[in-house]
Amino acid sequence: MKWSALVLLVLAAVIAAAPAQAKEGFFFGANLLFNDFSGDINNLDSGEGLGLRGGYGLNRYLSFEAGLFKTAHDIKNGGGSADFKGTTIDAKLNLPLTGSRIEPYLLGGVGRYRIDYPGQTIEGNGGQLGIGMDIYLFPELNLNVGVSRRNITFETTPEKTGKVTTLDLGLTYHFI
Repeated sequence: MKWSALVLLVLAAVIAAAPAQAKEGFFFGANLLFNDFSGDINNLDSGEGLGLRGGYGLNRYLSFEAGLFKTAHDIKNGGGSADFKGTTIDAKLNLPLTGSRIEPYLLGGVGRYRIDYPGQTIEGNGGQLGIGMDIYLFPELNLNVGVSRRNITFETTPEKTGKVTTLDLGLTYHFI
């Protein structure tokens, strides 16, 4: 998706959005992800993929969510492709703005990650921090735009660290 189309989609959602509602109870969503690698794992080009997430909002300010995703990446040297997969558990701190249809948030959590190269798999653990906003289209449906940074230690010899910057765009349904 071109960046101009993405910006137009977000602007249209902001204009048509409803005021934010309390986020208590269960929610489920799907998202598009764009991952970029740096650190010791720098042999992969940026890639995109899909993810799912679900969770429970304790109150208007705090929720917990679990997610899984898979993105596809081209290998820079030697050709071929690799898949980056992850499962995460996060705490999400919502920062509601009175009367606004936009609700910023902070996100922090941990995850288990895996890169499937042709003929080789490496796994690792790490933490992540993120920031973003939920834009309410309806009281039970919101558009999500967020950026997070994952710091992953891969179980290799010698041990390798990777930094992954993730941009995600998704829709979330709240079971009100």
